[in-house]
Amino acid sequence: MDKTAVTGATAGRPHAYPFAGSYEGCPGLGLDPKYARLRENEPAARVLTPEGDLAVLVTRYDDACRVLARPAEFSREHVNVAGDALRDGMRDEAFLTEIEGERHRAQRNLIEGYFTAAGAERLRVRARRVTDELVERMAAAVPPVDLVEALALPLPIAIICDVLGIPDDDQGQFSDWARAFLGLRSRSRGKDQEASEAAGAAMYHYMQIGLAEHRANPDDSLLTALAVAENPTVDEHTRILLAIGTLVAGFETTANTIAGQAYTLLYHYPDLWRQLAERPETIPSAVEELLRWIPVDARDGMARGATRDVVLAGSVLPEGSAVLVARGAANRDPRRFDDPERLDLRRRPNPHLAFGYGPHRCPGEHMARMALQVALTGLVSRFPDLRPAVSESALRWNRSTMRGLRSLPVTWGKRVSLPS
Repeated sequence: MDKTAVTGATAGRPHAYPFAGSYEGCPGLGLDPKYARLRENEPAARVLTPEGDLAVLVTRYDDACRVLARPAEFSREHVNVAGDALRDGMRDEAFLTEIEGERHRAQRNLIEGYFTAAGAERLRVRARRVTDELVERMAAAVPPVDLVEALALPLPIAIICDVLGIPDDDQGQFSDWARAFLGLRSRSRGKDQEASEAAGAAMYHYMQIGLAEHRANPDDSLLTALAVAENPTVDEHTRILLAIGTLVAGFETTANTIAGQAYTLLYHYPDLWRQLAERPETIPSAVEELLRWIPVDARDGMARGATRDVVLAGSVLPEGSAVLVARGAANRDPRRFDDPERLDLRRRPNPHLAFGYGPHRCPGEHMARMALQVALTGLVSRFPDLRPAVSESALRWNRSTMRGLRSLPVTWGKRVSLPS
């Protein structure tokens, strides 16, 4: 992008970004204190990314909502920031997250009907059954057990494949493809890049065949809806990308969040874990508060470009300025949330921005909520004494635009000293 485009924002030297406590080697899921300082003193702060891009970082709740809700002012189609979005794995493609207006609405309409609250509830029984099987398999193993591999990864892939209409026998393959496809989000190269591109090509081929099969033999799956929907503005290629984007986005975010919520409670709020085991009816509100509390992005989401000169948070942003929304900081804005630095599992209302806001709000939010509730319920019910098996310093984190644990070793039963 034009490195002079954001000179109308807060004056002075731009801040190095991402911040030390929020990206590579980040210490857990904490929010770097610099976000709070910027929210109070520079709500539209200039930042400089490792790629050399200048951007404006928005940290207040109301400003964040404005940027996310007004594509006429801040558009995904008017930005060019290195390392952005899903296109790392398919560099020449435009995914749903990267388009606006009627084009965006036409594509979103094809999938939105499958991610309603009612649709999520219909899948809850299936999700509970899968979760029960996974936690019983955990219980039958000799601890420690890796919670990421045991539950956080297999549960969301089972749910999203069920929505798409992908047979159970193929779900393991899709899990491998999704992980490889997301490899480039860690900004790696070489063999990881080759694996990501190969996984993208394999998923594309599979979805291409799948659409043809579902067109010939329709059922109630999302692949059938994508195959048979009459909309001449959405071609076959785009429908395949919608299927891939639905799978990958739903898999990664939910898997990371399941592990992240368990990590937060087990390492930092073990008393709250025991409270949830005693009162599982409070889990829905607990999930919402954990979504507010835990920052979703290591780097603050997908940039938007100012479509014209605009005034935001008291700063003039020239047309073309790249704007990043710090949802984690906005979710702790005292102007919107009472006592925002306190983790209150009974907080209501809780209008957090973990799922976004406006036309690009996550279409799968109801499915994600259901999966998180079912996962947490299954864990606290079966393992009320679950606890970490290694010290926090021994944990390893993915180098990605999204915060996620590589593994989360847990144990239960007789207490022993934690290995370092």
